Amino acid sequence: MLPIEDTEARRAALAYVIELYDELTEENGAPTLGTQNQAVAFILADPQRRQAALDWAAGAALDPPTTLPPRRLPQDALYQSVRDFLARIIERPVFARPDAQRP
Repeated sequence: MLPIEDTEARRAALAYVIELYDELTEENGAPTLGTQNQAVAFILADPQRRQAALDWAAGAALDPPTTLPPRRLPQDALYQSVRDFLARIIERPVFARPDAQRP
């Protein structure tokens, strides 16, 4: 388990989860607390995912607000694994658009 003092890894994982959630749902906000905590724990549980989140955060401007257009997340192994995990745990919005496959 990761020591609680490793705040940089937790912060990087949280920022990554929020950024990915924004991309997946096209919403401007964070996932629910339960979803958020599960996804952060998923990243932190694996040393490779944790390091990938730290590497991403080092290149992303997490602190200063900017007027630059948002950068998309790199679609690497971290992206695919966390995206698949979020897809399994995110609840479908109540007012979601109907799927094109539905009659």
